[in-house]
Parts: sequence; structure tokens; C-alpha cells
Amino acid sequence: MGKAFTKEEREEVQEKLRRCGLKLLKESGIRNISIRQLTKEVGIAQGGFYTFYKDKDEFVEDLFLLRIREKTELMLAHKEKTLEDPRKFIVDLLYKEGMHLKENKAFVNSESDTVHFFLERDKEPSRQLYRSFLTELINYWESNGYQISCDIEKVISVGMAAGLLFTNAEQFREEDFSEIYKTFCEAETDRFFQCEKK
Repeated sequence: MGKAFTKEEREEVQEKLRRCGLKLLKESGIRNISIRQLTKEVGIAQGGFYTFYKDKDEFVEDLFLLRIREKTELMLAHKEKTLEDPRKFIVDLLYKEGMHLKENKAFVNSESDTVHFFLERDKEPSRQLYRSFLTELINYWESNGYQISCDIEKVISVGMAAGLLFTNAEQFREEDFSEIYKTFCEAETDRFFQCEKK
């Protein structure tokens, strides 16, 4: 029987598992995340992993949701920076996140295990996080003098479509991709998001 963790130990070990998992995911993608390596780096028995997660898929899904939560919470903590131009914020969010993931080895192309894993999972947990994030931002903008018209579900879908585009970036000439991707982000934002100062 494995070691019983106190509540504090559970929180500490789970945080270590997540941080180590994010590092391994970035470096080598899902296929190469080994529970043995993960638990060795964290300093727990391999069986201890199953105290926290039923399997590797549940762990990886937790990593995706953790990154979404962290990024959206950070942006909300500095939401005053978005007040100058909410439309530009949405365009830049789509563009910068996509270009960042394009450089991430785990998302390097449409054949990557990470991309397939993400596409096959239930999208509702991540959509709910994005929905809450956009709703809070829209309320903030409206309370600060903007009139906003936004189809939140469509904007979230644009983000997912953008993901499919950047995971197929190898189909484009390297020098063309950034411009094409930026145009996509701008055009799709303008279809589903409008704002004007009252």
C-alpha cells in the first residue's frame, strides 16, 4: 500500500507533478511523457501517481486546463491594459497564443500526438474556462464605457480554428505564414466581435 499523503503534501506533490509534466510536455510532447520519469523527478513512488490521476490522459488534460487557467487569470489581473483597444486585445490574443504554440515542440504539426489528444478530448471544460474569461472581460469593458457586441461561442471557435491553422503551418512558406495567420485572426475577430466607445 502506498504512502498516505496529508492534505498539504497532496497539494505540494500535485503541484510538482503538474510543473514537471508541463516541462516534459513542452520538451517532447505527450507520447514521451513517462509516468516513471515524472514520479522519479518529483520524488514519489510510481504508484503514487495514481493517488492523483486515474491515468496519463487525465493528467495531460489537467495540464491543458491548468495552462488555460493560469494564462487567463494573468490576463485578468492586468485587464486595465486591454481598455485602450479591446478589439486589438482579442486579435493579439489569438495571434500571439497561436504563434507561441507554433514554436512549441508539442504542437509542431498536425501529426503530433499532442494535437491529436487535444482534438479528441471533450472541449467543454476548456470552452467553459474561455467563456468565463471572455464574459468577465466584456463586463469590464462595458463598465468602462464600451458598447460590446460579441458572439462568445464563435470567438472561442475561432480560437480553436486558429489552432488547426497553426498546427498545419508547415503547409505554408515560412515567410508567408505570420502574415496569413494575422489576417485570419483580424478578419475572424471582426466577424464576431465589435466594440465602440460610448
